[in-house]
Amino acid sequence: MEITTMPQNCAHCGQAFQPSPQVPNQTYCSSAECQRARKLRWQQDKLRTDPDYRDNQRDAQRAWFDRHPGYWRAYHAANPDAVEGGQNGSASGVGNGLAKMDVSILPSGLYQLRRIPAPFPEEGDAWLVEITPVSIDCVCKKDVCKEMT
Repeated sequence: MEITTMPQNCAHCGQAFQPSPQVPNQTYCSSAECQRARKLRWQQDKLRTDPDYRDNQRDAQRAWFDRHPGYWRAYHAANPDAVEGGQNGSASGVGNGLAKMDVSILPSGLYQLRRIPAPFPEEGDAWLVEITPVSIDCVCKKDVCKEMT
């Protein structure tokens, strides 16, 4: 007897997909981008709810930094544009070797901020946020104010 599942929409991209028969509760399609989003969400949930996982991640990160003490010094020496905020004639800093954590140069526009659970909540009151550009004709921008009230 063959088990068939009904098509459903992906939780990330919204496109219709046919869930795998081996994964009846599948909510993400198989595209690489959607699978990255699924994994990121799983990791965020795990960091928020599992203290052992959170401790292991913190310890692994610290161990990596201990094994690579000069990494950022060497990176900045090899990528001076990243250190200087990408000031090489490009107003947006896009495509010039800008370090990932340097978000000081964002083009003007409409953005949605989404708070992400901090991986190490004991490290203060800082917020970790995801900054996502919102298209002018995106319907989600109409709901931004509803989230704030």
